[in-house]
Amino acid sequence: MNSEQAFSAIPLYKKIYLDLKQQITNGSLKPQQKLPSEHFLCQNYHVSRITVRKALKLLGDEKLIVSVQGKGSYVSSTKMTGKLNRVQGFSEFAVSRDKASKQTILKREILKDPAIAKALLLPEQADLIYIKRLFQVDEVSIAIDEAWLSAEHYPDLLFNINEQTPLYEYLESKYHEIATSSHREINSVLPSPTQKELLSLTKTVPLFEVEKLAYDQFKQPLEYSHYVVRGDKMTYTIDSTSDSHIHLNDK
Repeated sequence: MNSEQAFSAIPLYKKIYLDLKQQITNGSLKPQQKLPSEHFLCQNYHVSRITVRKALKLLGDEKLIVSVQGKGSYVSSTKMTGKLNRVQGFSEFAVSRDKASKQTILKREILKDPAIAKALLLPEQADLIYIKRLFQVDEVSIAIDEAWLSAEHYPDLLFNINEQTPLYEYLESKYHEIATSSHREINSVLPSPTQKELLSLTKTVPLFEVEKLAYDQFKQPLEYSHYVVRGDKMTYTIDSTSDSHIHLNDK
């Protein structure tokens, strides 16, 4: 069998996969670029939607693209693998990978939020410390984090937390509170105009939206947080036998 015959014997979805993969590797499809719609691919390759989805799945399995349900697929960047433990933050993760990190405090205040207070096992009208931060890794804006903590438990946190000290490091050194575990719910979303501006996005890329409740060494709620992470820069891998893993895309 010659090479032409061998190629003709390849299933259609693999031919589409190979063609799109070549476009990604040769730069015709660039990092963060949105792929053509499934409808367009079906018409372009004269195949069914099932065939197109099989091809996209192969690309996703190789981490060449990231797909957001109902929004489409986007070309990924080259990835560097690392591990994010159950409570580790972006600053600690960056340091562990020899990456320069920076956090900028965008807002801090005392407020009330009955739903969040309840999650922290506090009275509904309890005062909460609210801190909003922008995280950068190697000078690239990568995440926006909003955190809520008890104002009564950490009375000087609002004014003493700074951009050089990670939050959990401060809580451990000042209050001997150690974040030992967390529960996270992860969804995929597209950025709002404000998020797009803060993350310096020139085009629309998918974001991971994470709701996290961190617990201390006594298994008591320590911090409630909501953050969004650039989907073209991070990939979460869930492993039921160990901690979740995170991959930092490094262009």
